[in-house]
Amino acid sequence: MRYLQYKGVVEREYKMSLKKVMYQLCVTENLNSVEGAKKLGIAKEIFVSWRRYFRLEDRQILFDQTVEGLMQLKNLYPEESANFDARQTVASAPANTLEDLEDAVDGLITYYKHIHYTSEGLSLKTAKLPLYKFGKAMVADYRRGELVKELQAES
Repeated sequence: MRYLQYKGVVEREYKMSLKKVMYQLCVTENLNSVEGAKKLGIAKEIFVSWRRYFRLEDRQILFDQTVEGLMQLKNLYPEESANFDARQTVASAPANTLEDLEDAVDGLITYYKHIHYTSEGLSLKTAKLPLYKFGKAMVADYRRGELVKELQAES
């Protein structure tokens, strides 16, 4: 028999498309090539070929999930980018107070969100964004007294 004939036999037997059958066997049931081929009653090479064609190998699934995650990061900050004004992010002469630090961190967060959105998530500059978000959280914890409480609890 040929590949198309095997495909027709499998689809008729399972009453669903070959892609769905392969997804069920490879992802849902997590069968390896020998077990999957045995269950379908086909040669192992055919099963491996179909699994590769439908991108159902573990590394292919992981790669596709990673690419999908990156594509979703593209449009992460549209509303912040729409309201972005470069003049607002530049602070006036700092007086070295905690409020000035908060304003500077907020401005940098806004700036890096704008860069992230305009570069569709591809700019390396935006790697600093989590650091500034963490800094903002640390300042907020300091204001609430959480840092002192944590230090006292550890002592």
